[in-house]
This record gives sequence, structure tokens and C-alpha cells, in this order.
Amino acid sequence: MKLKWLDEYCNACGQQLNSWDKRLSKTLAYKNPVCEKCIAKEYDMEVDDLRSRMEDFFGIRPCQGI
Repeated sequence: MKLKWLDEYCNACGQQLNSWDKRLSKTLAYKNPVCEKCIAKEYDMEVDDLRSRMEDFFGIRPCQGI
């Protein structure tokens, strides 16, 4: 799956969202989409640690190009 920029923005910081951010938000049952950085911050993790945890627990990987 390739990275795709969406015409949506993070509800926490206002950064433009991509397809990976949208998948993360949906997987973690966020009502409004949030970017990967804000999700990592909420869970007090580094972005790379969040990606690793998502792969370990949910079996999802970031899109190519991230």
C-alpha cells in the first residue's frame, strides 16, 4: 500500500493527514482522525515505537514512503 495524502487534517494539531494516519485512527477507534505524532504523544511513545507496537499487536505496517 502506498502513502496517500488526504484532504483532511488532524483534529489535535491541524497537520494534513495521510492514509497511514487514517488507518491508525480507525484501528485505535478514534472518533475523529488524528495524526501519528499526536497518537504517539498521547501514548507517551516515540513514533517508531508506535509503528512497531501497531505491527506487533494489530499486524499493520506503515504505508510505503513513510
